[in-house]
Amino acid sequence: MGLTVSFDIEEQLRPIPTLSDSYAYRLTVGDHVRIAAATEWGALAGLATLAQLGADDALEVAAVRDEPRFVWRGVMLDTARHFITLATLKRTLDAMWFYKLNVLHLHLTDDQAFRFRSAAFPELASPAAYSAAELADLVAYAADRGVRVIPELDMPGHSTCWLAVHPEWALEASDAPARPSRRFGVHPGCLDTGNPALVKAVEILLGELAEAFPDECSHFGGDEVAGLDRDRQYRFHRHVVEYLAALGKRAVGWDECLNATLPANTVVQCWRGAAARDVALRAGYDCVVSSPYYLDLFYPAQAHYEADPAGDLAAAEAALRRDPRLAHVKEGLAWMENFASFPELAPELAPAAPGRILGGEACLWSELVADELVDTRLWSRMPAIAERLWSVDADSTPGREDFYRRMAETRRALDRMGIVPEDTAVFDAYPALKPLIEMLEPVKWYRRLLGEAELVRRVSGLGGSAAERSYDVDTPLDRIVDRIAPESLASRRAEADLRAGAPMHEWVAGWRAQHAALTGFPELIDELGRASTALAALADIVDGKSDADPADCAGPFGEYLLPVAYALSRPPR
Repeated sequence: MGLTVSFDIEEQLRPIPTLSDSYAYRLTVGDHVRIAAATEWGALAGLATLAQLGADDALEVAAVRDEPRFVWRGVMLDTARHFITLATLKRTLDAMWFYKLNVLHLHLTDDQAFRFRSAAFPELASPAAYSAAELADLVAYAADRGVRVIPELDMPGHSTCWLAVHPEWALEASDAPARPSRRFGVHPGCLDTGNPALVKAVEILLGELAEAFPDECSHFGGDEVAGLDRDRQYRFHRHVVEYLAALGKRAVGWDECLNATLPANTVVQCWRGAAARDVALRAGYDCVVSSPYYLDLFYPAQAHYEADPAGDLAAAEAALRRDPRLAHVKEGLAWMENFASFPELAPELAPAAPGRILGGEACLWSELVADELVDTRLWSRMPAIAERLWSVDADSTPGREDFYRRMAETRRALDRMGIVPEDTAVFDAYPALKPLIEMLEPVKWYRRLLGEAELVRRVSGLGGSAAERSYDVDTPLDRIVDRIAPESLASRRAEADLRAGAPMHEWVAGWRAQHAALTGFPELIDELGRASTALAALADIVDGKSDADPADCAGPFGEYLLPVAYALSRPPR
């Protein structure tokens, strides 16, 4: 653009950002660009705004004074279920800078894999794992973009991969498997927290992590512990938190760690709904809110955008249950609400000076996410959460349509700048089917992961049955349902045209053409046939050739939805 950019940074540069560092900045655009900030991280935030303003190579005269609402604006990537390469992690960090996100939380271990190459216990590492040198390089790369990197070793549950190598660490000998698990879901295996050798190993591993990750925080997991009584679990959590403190670290744990003996400086990551946040805050714990930001559940961006870490999360959860796009999983959402009620904690945790809401963190669990799918899953909706965490307060929700416009503009900018190219592979492979594919969405919540039969078992109180699941670690994620975005923006455009009374003939023509074209792809008929027929039926409804109920065309059709059907079912606004 031919402009000179000058910086005025007040504080001496530091190697990595910290929780309390300022990201505030002042940006002035005139005959030259000036960015003033207290810290390097604020200057980087100002550069991100400059990149957003000038992504189309045109800058207007502007003066911006800006700072974030929350100090914790994070992304959690699960590297255990499917390995995420360093190249993808670095690309993610590039985009995080662009959206002013400042925490990358790496979930390094779970039942399926151990992704950290320990010097003391090299046998624990999975074939695909990160070395200490690779992680040091990643931490430096992140700091250059104003991002902190926080590691997580999940324990004492979710530890099948530990026990496959060290069966002597198992709480029950029968829970020590021959190899790390290939299936998903909660596992019975648990570390024996009363075994001195295991506790010593944990301390050594935490020490190695402390060297590899210089951030002030370290995550110990603590979720979904099976087979260990609560008192032993809580004693172990306390020991881990105190040991981390001795290493100079502030511990972070999932909200199952909440109990009366948990040290007060622990950060509680709340994933089980509004109740977890509220219980933790009343007991004096600082919180990171994740419950409304689970990107692996295929929710639309609007659902994430309208949930505020400091706002009425219960109302946001109720809105989800009313959303017609989630009607096919309403029983599951109701079950989840009961699951997250925390009746056992209320009498146990004494009121204290309220804790702080540090911010929020979106979670992308990788059961259905391979390395090549990370970009689509993250950046189709993460901009909604980034904007909420940086600038949009609990009482101010700009117009939904305007938000979607802004999100689309920034996503195009990422593509033009070469940070994260948009994925058009599925349309390039089946151009004749684009009118169908662009209208499809994956089913929501855990319906894909669990399968319909397993979902019914769960919400009926019959317990889980891993044998009925459709997916495991070895399942290829190469179908159309894996490549499409979690939310169909084409459906939103069609709905907007319908509401505005715009001509629909091009939409209708495409919806009919795809149905004829599908016969040329016999390998896809079983997977897409019912959705294709439903979309053709919607064309007849729009044309007035059918008086059928559009809601009957919404699905689910296997693992797919046609959300545009809901727009036809509602009266014009």
